[in-house]
Order: sequence, then C-alpha cells, then structure tokens
Amino acid sequence: MKKLLVLALVAMISATGFSKTLDEVFNAFPKADNVQEMTIDKNMLAMAKSMGGDKAEQIKDIYAMRVISIETPSSEQLAILKGIMDEGVEGFDVLVDADEDGEHALILAQGNEKEIPKMLIMATTEEEVAIVLIEGKIDPSNVDKLMKLGK
Repeated sequence: MKKLLVLALVAMISATGFSKTLDEVFNAFPKADNVQEMTIDKNMLAMAKSMGGDKAEQIKDIYAMRVISIETPSSEQLAILKGIMDEGVEGFDVLVDADEDGEHALILAQGNEKEIPKMLIMATTEEEVAIVLIEGKIDPSNVDKLMKLGK
C-alpha cells in the first residue's frame, strides 16, 4: 500500500512539474513578423461596453484580455503550442479539449462553479494560432456567450 501511495505522489509531482505558468505560455513564442501580441485593458473594455451593441452583454464581466495571434505559423511555433497544450497550464483546469479536422482548441479555466476569474483559450490550425487570456468575474453559465464573441 505504501508503495502505491508513493508511486501516486511521484506521478502527481511529475505531472505538475511539466505544466507551464501563464508567463511561460505568453513568453514561449519568440518575437517574429507573424507574431502579434495585444493587451486590452479595463479602460478599452469600458469604452467598448459603453458603445452598447450586441457584444456589450458578452463582455460585461471581463476586466482584461491578453491575445497572441500568429498568422501562418512555422512548424516550430506549432510545436511550441502543441507542447503547451499537451503539458497544461499551472493552476488551470480543462473545460474543453476539441480536436477535429486539423484544428485543435483547448479552453482552460481557473475558479469554481460560482465564478471563473481567468479563462485561457488556445486554438490552432495550419494557418493560424491564437492564445487568449480572459480575466474577470465570469459566471460559468455565461461561458457560452464568451465563446460566441469571435463569431
């Protein structure tokens, strides 16, 4: 029994030892012509909310967003993201992991059943890579609305 507990503990430590931190995720991609990074702060979001429209309701609980977009990713960039997606991100749990027709999307979240303070979305195709960190007071029942933001 003791051997089994020690083995389980070693497996847990090993699994968490490979996950990346948020900083490591956002610093994993070297600066290149096809890499764009943008931060949307609370002031920019407040302006967007004040304009109203159909997106205002969807972003009402968001305080900030950080985005990395890579157009026509190199094989190295795709490998970096695949490694991050496989290893996971420290402190985040998987909400959705979908892989279909060469497209892979991974949605991770921190929080509980009452509130999600951070949500990390990573998506890749052969033509594009996107990583989006959303911070706020997100009601888990409104996650579907956030997924429709890009549509």
